[in-house]
Amino acid sequence: MTEDFYKAFFRRSATDKELVLVGRLSLLGVSLIALYLALNPNETILNLVGYAWAGFGSAFGPVVLISLYWKRMNKWGALGGMITGAVTVIIWEQIKAFDEIYEMIPGFIACTIAIFVISLLSKKPDPKMEAEFDEAVKQVS
Repeated sequence: MTEDFYKAFFRRSATDKELVLVGRLSLLGVSLIALYLALNPNETILNLVGYAWAGFGSAFGPVVLISLYWKRMNKWGALGGMITGAVTVIIWEQIKAFDEIYEMIPGFIACTIAIFVISLLSKKPDPKMEAEFDEAVKQVS
């Protein structure tokens, strides 16, 4: 840690005594983080990664899938869906009564509904865009 990180990025002329101190402080910092994670099992890295994936999946999953199959989707539907999915995940995580249901499920559903509703209520995509969509479908078929 001291040679590869501290000396390489922060202070190339660090003395051996300084490197030992930085090494000890780094070890103390890593130990405190490990202790915190051990004492708070609900805040593990696995839970944080699961929460992040729920946000990504809810915000982007429906947008990608619907954009492949529905030419009526527009930028406002995509943007509204992404925001709705992400916000749903954040709110769902804060409401502890709903802990049994993984937050990606309601986020994915809310994003999908928002995409359809907002796309239908807003302006149709440009005819050039629809023509490109039709051409892409022909090439894949």
